[in-house]
Amino acid sequence: MDTYDIVVNKQVVESIPQQGRCREAMSFIIMDRVYKLTSEFKTYVEVYSRKTGGVYRYV
Repeated sequence: MDTYDIVVNKQVVESIPQQGRCREAMSFIIMDRVYKLTSEFKTYVEVYSRKTGGVYRYV
């Protein structure tokens, strides 16, 4: 099971656990949050995967 941290301005604003959801469902959930936060804060948003250590930056 993975947990994704959504980071804005070097602060974690939300952590989303996978909780048995499929990867496609997680993609929709994460992109919904990223779209909302980029339009709200007018800056890039980073998503960290705790399981893999991967970092994804959305502008």
